[in-house]
Amino acid sequence: MKSIRILPIQAGGTISSVSTETGFKPKLSFAALLGRADRDLVGDRTIATSQSPLGEFGIDSASMQIRHIQKIAGTICDNYDHHDAFIVTHGTDTLAYTASMLAFMLQGIQKPVIVTGAQKTLEDENSDVIENLETALLAASTPNCGVWVAFNKKIIRATRATKIDIGVDSLDAFASNHRDELHISDFLLNNHAINKGQVETFSTEASEAVDIFCLSHTTNPLCLRRYLDSSDIKALIVLIYGMSGHREDLIGALSHWASTNEAIVIAKSHSPYGSTDLSKYELGIKALQMGILPSLDMTLESAFAKASLLLASGVEGQEFNRLFYTNLCGELDDVQVRKFLLKAKHWLTVS
Repeated sequence: MKSIRILPIQAGGTISSVSTETGFKPKLSFAALLGRADRDLVGDRTIATSQSPLGEFGIDSASMQIRHIQKIAGTICDNYDHHDAFIVTHGTDTLAYTASMLAFMLQGIQKPVIVTGAQKTLEDENSDVIENLETALLAASTPNCGVWVAFNKKIIRATRATKIDIGVDSLDAFASNHRDELHISDFLLNNHAINKGQVETFSTEASEAVDIFCLSHTTNPLCLRRYLDSSDIKALIVLIYGMSGHREDLIGALSHWASTNEAIVIAKSHSPYGSTDLSKYELGIKALQMGILPSLDMTLESAFAKASLLLASGVEGQEFNRLFYTNLCGELDDVQVRKFLLKAKHWLTVS
């Protein structure tokens, strides 16, 4: 049987970190991590020399910017024809953002891309570094094409993954917002390919003119307006409460800014689970009437990635709305979208 050819891409994070005089920093090579993994597991695969597009050992994931993700995606594109699968090691803080953006950049990909990391370093007691690395190696060896997050023996679709625990007492860092995580044993035995037979449409173009702003019941509209007036962003994702929208003065400020600057406002619930559907409550419907786009069942990470790539493609207005509510790589539930658009057709314009 032909050996699976895997290219590791090292982006940094806890999985590669060791203690230094200034705190934990990425200092371990992928080869050093691989040396601790199960020898039989490693020997059954052809693992290429790792690539480090962000520097020798990568970076702390809190420093991850769109340009860094573009380098990771570019590395996959540049090496695509010579490998069967790719493993990206990454810090957990922004891992779900990178995984989701890779899914949009590598639409229709016919090979597995497995993104993994760790909650605890190799030096820590009960470290999860090796277990997650071995899970990623196993997942990368399947025909289950698409971009996936591998963590704590679970496999999660990239556009559904979100971080739920910072790792002080738990190794279970990520969950699917659809609660449909797969155990690695299931992933190995069954067909879970996401994009099988689809046309591969790769693009690393992404706009940096997207930001996230948290609204609370105490948010001062003056502070919000100052932030908006001082920014040059073209799309803002606002975190709101549930499905009821938000205070009219805040939504009014957002709507005025969007219409004045030809910008886009997207609403996402604070909760990682459930759908942000503004078509039910009075305040939510007022937000729809003011042009606010609810993210429905997208994760925050997917909404951010999708808005970034759509802006970079140059679409705007009704076409942006149409594509935002088009399921491109598993980020939306099609049935839920149809129900929402039917309810919201009086307030939301979609070409």
